[in-house]
Formats: sequence, C-alpha cells, structure tokens
Amino acid sequence: MDLSKAFDCLPHDILLSKLSAYGLSESASSLLKSYLSDRKQQIKIESVEVKMASSQLRATQVIFGICNVIFLVTGAAMMIIGAYLQISRSNFIDLMIDDDFFTATALLISSGTIVVVLCLFGFIGLWMRSQCILLIYFLCVIVIMALSLAAGIIAYVFHREIEDELQQKMLSGLKDKDKRDEWDLIQSKERCCGVTNYTDWYGLADPDYPDSIPDSCCDGPNCGLQGATVAYSVGCYEKGKDWVQDNFYMLGAAGVVLGVIQIILLASSLALVIMLRREKVLV
Repeated sequence: MDLSKAFDCLPHDILLSKLSAYGLSESASSLLKSYLSDRKQQIKIESVEVKMASSQLRATQVIFGICNVIFLVTGAAMMIIGAYLQISRSNFIDLMIDDDFFTATALLISSGTIVVVLCLFGFIGLWMRSQCILLIYFLCVIVIMALSLAAGIIAYVFHREIEDELQQKMLSGLKDKDKRDEWDLIQSKERCCGVTNYTDWYGLADPDYPDSIPDSCCDGPNCGLQGATVAYSVGCYEKGKDWVQDNFYMLGAAGVVLGVIQIILLASSLALVIMLRREKVLV
C-alpha cells in the first residue's frame, strides 16, 4: 500500500488534535496550524505543467528581447535625429530670437538617452530574471508612453497656436539686426525671402530705400534695390513648414510603430513578472 500521499489526504484538524493529545505544546500547535492554513496544492503529471510554463517563459523572453532591441534602436535614433535637427536646421532656427527649438532638440536627445538606459536596464532584468527590475521597467515604459501620448495630443490640439507663435518669433528675429547674417545665409540657401514674403523686409533692409530687400533675397549682386521684381516669391516660413510636412508621414509612422512596440513591451514585461513568480511556485 502506497502511503506517500496519506498526509495530503488527512484532515488538518484531526492531525492537530492528535498532536495535542500526544503532548505537543500550544505554541508549536499554533505554528503548525498557521503553516497548514490556506495552503494551495498543485498536482504535476510527469512535469507537464512545469514544461509548459518553461516554454511559455522562454517565448515571452524572446519577444521581450526582440522588442527591447527595437526600442533601444529607437532611443538611439532619437538621439541621432535630435543631433541632426540641431545641426542641419541650426541656421533656420537662428532666425528666431528664442532658443525654444534648441530646447526641444535637447529634450529629444535627452529622451533618447533615457530610452537607451532604460532598455539596458530591461536587459539586465531579463538576464537576472529579476521581478523587481522588470516591474520597475514596466512602470518606466508606462510613464514614457503616457508622456509621448500627451505630447502628441497637445501638439495636435494646439498646432495652429504653435504655428502662429513660430511665425511671430521669426518676424521678431527679422527685425533684430544681430540676426541679419543668419537671414542672409538661410535666404540664399533656401531661395526664400522674409517670413511670409519679401514685403516683410520693407523698411528694414535699407531705411533710405523702403521698398528694397536684402541681396540674399534675389539672384545677382546688388539686386535688392530692384525690390519685388527680382525677389524670391516664397517666404522662409513656408520653406520650413514644407520641410516638416515632407517628413510628417514618416514621423507619424515612426510614432505608431513606437507605440505598438511600447504596448508589446508592457505586455511582455508584465507577463515575465507573472511567469517568473509562477515558476518559483511550481519549482
């Protein structure tokens, strides 16, 4: 007769009463009672449950690792794009008085750095199989996702106000004589004139000739005195706006992909925490 599982079938209250009858102290009996109370039992049939849990854990680890690599690449791309925008469009942004654009690109670079560090943190948690690190990673991704979503919503809702504010700052920069070299450089490079058009320069380029424009607004030496007849027809604000629109769909697609990756990372990191905790119970 196999009595190996007899203890599992024995009612705990009968066992405790028998032990008390044999002289077991009250404190020891209370300790055993607390140990036996609210205990859960799981049955393993040839370790099938453990094998299934282990395979599910490995699959989730692979998914998490792949998505975290993509997230890491995204963070590095944010740093590179931020640096590129700061360098490639620095002359255009120099047209404005304030340095808000540099603050925005610096924020983009900082965000990319945070994402890279967070991804490395996630890899450490995956390698150590640490529930604590993975849970912290999960919370950090939630914060990043919430901030990204909030920034996108604010930019969409107030895009008209943002455009008007940028235009006003460029007009203020147009009147700043210290910005004249930057204006000449960007107008020659982009073949644009003024903020909205060449009339923005009336009375500013040369006070003695109110209808004149800078020579950078047209082709040829000393062409500015001819005014509207030779001026570039497009304003520099429209040039900058066209550049943003040309990259809008690419940026939108990148934002959608990043959002999907973040959702997968949230699901996989939380699943890893649950599976690692369950693995400890099964083993």
